[in-house]
Amino acid sequence: MKNKRLVSLWLFVVGIGLFIFWGSLIAVDPLGIWHFPIIRGFNNYKVSQPAHLDFFKPYEYRMIKPDVVFLGSSRVYVGLCPDDYPDKSVKVYNMGMSSLSIRDAYQYLKFMIKVHKPKKVYLGLDFFQFNEKNFDRSRSGFSQKRLDKISSGWFSCMAFKLQETAGLHGMIKPTVWKSRKETNTSLFNKGWDVKRGKMLKASNEEYERVMVNFLESYQSFNLCEECFTCLRRILATAESEGVELVLFFNPMSSDLLSAIWVTGQYERFEDVKRRITQFVDYYDFAFVSEKTTNRDLFYDSSHYRSQLGVYILNFLNQPGPGIKEHFFVDKKNIATHLEKTRVSLGEYLISRGYRPQILSDGLEEKNSDCFIKVLKNNLMLETKESRQ
Repeated sequence: MKNKRLVSLWLFVVGIGLFIFWGSLIAVDPLGIWHFPIIRGFNNYKVSQPAHLDFFKPYEYRMIKPDVVFLGSSRVYVGLCPDDYPDKSVKVYNMGMSSLSIRDAYQYLKFMIKVHKPKKVYLGLDFFQFNEKNFDRSRSGFSQKRLDKISSGWFSCMAFKLQETAGLHGMIKPTVWKSRKETNTSLFNKGWDVKRGKMLKASNEEYERVMVNFLESYQSFNLCEECFTCLRRILATAESEGVELVLFFNPMSSDLLSAIWVTGQYERFEDVKRRITQFVDYYDFAFVSEKTTNRDLFYDSSHYRSQLGVYILNFLNQPGPGIKEHFFVDKKNIATHLEKTRVSLGEYLISRGYRPQILSDGLEEKNSDCFIKVLKNNLMLETKESRQ
């Protein structure tokens, strides 16, 4: 009798412990993979989400089962807010990932089709995605085995989800602590980076830091031929599965476009745009324009804010003369389009004091240093003007 009581007490204690362990993990939901209701001051600020996009987004996609998906790099998940999609009758999700390669974009498309086939996918392209390093390297966090398990049957997926959840216990305390301090802040909404997408403007130091990083990466750029093959596979898969695929080049700041030119890669960027028209039409927002010269529309030199994202989504969903004239690109107009955008870039380089006659010599370090010095000066002048 005494032994039975001890066994019952032990089972009770173990049961309470398991309830507290799993209950706290699911209630705090540090990565948002359970969609537990948001409680302000308790679990709203999921501090670990930004570093674990590949971890939580596949689970969230499976739960939301969207009709429309935004797929691409961090420019996509910072700039395109699902709530800004013009058609409010459909469910929209942002499946953007940091430094997403075209190879990984193909794997995510297959994952989405297997889990829940979307009706429409907007694939945002970037010049850096056609670099061999971006295509070949293994991105931190991406795992094809994980995608296969998450896209498996309900029971297998749930067992794997519980297994992975058990490893998130260390994220509970920082999530609750940060939520208490930032009660009205959520980091992600339907896959969209709320904090950066909404932020008015990053500091000049951040703007410059991102620019320096891209200058370094462009200097070692090598065009990857496999990217074009993989892009064709994406198109073929979408067509065979009845998924409407819309391709577009993400906008970037005119300063970053200038950096591509300074490092001697601009002709290669034009070649990428030209070669894609050989097998598909697309929309191009990656050129100097009234929007890309407005630094207030960018979080930093690389990422556009949701204010510009609204503009893009409206244009992509309301085709008209303006689209055909400025953004739509195909075999017929690619030569004219590239000529116009090259002229606008040249005018921008001169107007901003980047002095193309000095900087066009190529990849010498002094040219990059000169470019950054002029950029710093421009940022300082704009800051002074905005304060007046």
